[in-house]
Formats: sequence, C-alpha cells, structure tokens
Amino acid sequence: TGNTVLGRGRVFDPRGGGTSTAASSITAGYHVTVVDAQGWGSSEEFVPQDEKIELMRALDLCGPEGPHVVLLVIPLLDFTEPERRAVERRMEILTSAVWRHTLVLFTLGDWLRRQGRSVQEHIQSGGPALHWLMDKCRYRYHVLDNKTSQQQVRELLSKVEDMLQENGAWHFSLHMYQRLEEEWSHREQQLRARLESSVRLHTRASERYSVFTGLYCNQTLQQMLSAVRSSRV
Repeated sequence: TGNTVLGRGRVFDPRGGGTSTAASSITAGYHVTVVDAQGWGSSEEFVPQDEKIELMRALDLCGPEGPHVVLLVIPLLDFTEPERRAVERRMEILTSAVWRHTLVLFTLGDWLRRQGRSVQEHIQSGGPALHWLMDKCRYRYHVLDNKTSQQQVRELLSKVEDMLQENGAWHFSLHMYQRLEEEWSHREQQLRARLESSVRLHTRASERYSVFTGLYCNQTLQQMLSAVRSSRV
C-alpha cells in the first residue's frame, strides 16, 4: 500500500517484516512521506515489547511533529473479533487521541466489486468488530483496488488534507497528547479535590446548624417547662 501511495514502484517490501522504513515522493501534486510501520502483530491480549519498540520507531521516522494521518490498512474481507482486539491493543499504545488522526484504508476494492457489493453494503452488513472500527475512526475511510489508479491516490490525499483541517492542522504527536493527558489528569485531580473540600465544608456547616437548632429547641423547651411550672404555683 505504501508503494501505491508513493507511486515509485517497489520501495517497501510488500511481504512486511523487518524494521519500519520511510520514503518520500511527489504524488498527485503532493510531497508525500510514507512510513511503513512494522510492529502490527496478531496478539490479542498483549503487545510484545519488540512490537512496542518498533511502533515507537515508526513514529520517530515521522519527524518531531508526527504524522498527518495514520492509515490503518484493512483488506475488504471479514474483520474478525480477534483482529479487532489486536488492533485495539496496538492503538492503545498510541493513546486514544490517535483515532482523531486515523483513516481506514480498505484494500481489495476490485475484489469486492466482483462480488457485486459496494463498500457501504460491506460496512452495513459487517459484524460488531467492523462497526467498532468505523465508530472509532468516525467512518473515515478510503478504498484502493489491487491495480490502483492515480485518481484513487489523489482522492486519498484529498481526504487526508480534509482530516488535517478538521484537526486544526495538528499532526499526531504522541508526546504532545501525553502531555495534554497529564495536564487534563492534573486539572481533574485539582477539580475533584476542590469538590471534595466543598462537600466537607457543606457537611460541617450542616452539622453545626443541626447542633445549634438542637440547642435552641432545648432552650425553648426549658422556657416552656419553666412557664408551665410557674403557672402551676
């Protein structure tokens, strides 16, 4: 897929494996840098340490600002629950903010057409795993055929540009989002502490009010009893 976007022939090994690599090209009028990110294994329950390291290395190859978009390449076949969990585990490493910058890139579009189905029909008839994926990426997707035309690549890059505008021209920066999450967590803790302090003060004030009311009632009762005793004498 990276080779298709670059339009430079075989730059990346289509079999995958090895380490993450980056390459650049002028494609459809855009200067494009593609990082072929490794580290996308199939383990559902945990991500091995070597895969985590490779994912971080792929981010570093994107430069200090990070990538404009993360293309999650998915064949137009059945997207299963084990595959969903494997994707979720790896995206968690990149924090939940990565979904704002993620576009699903479906491959095998021509194969689907030969089945007499559209991509929309494929998504609608998909199972919970595919619906989860679409919800996560806000139904942002693009389709490439086996023999991709420059028009399909041009449309893909146009969608990437639209996504960048939606995100306020922000790149995806793991370090930036981690700092933001830390700041939000700190502010949340401060707000929680203020609310708890306010609740404690309110509780104490209520207790004082109850005590004072009790004393007042007792004094009134004593006065009434004194009045009763006086009247009897």
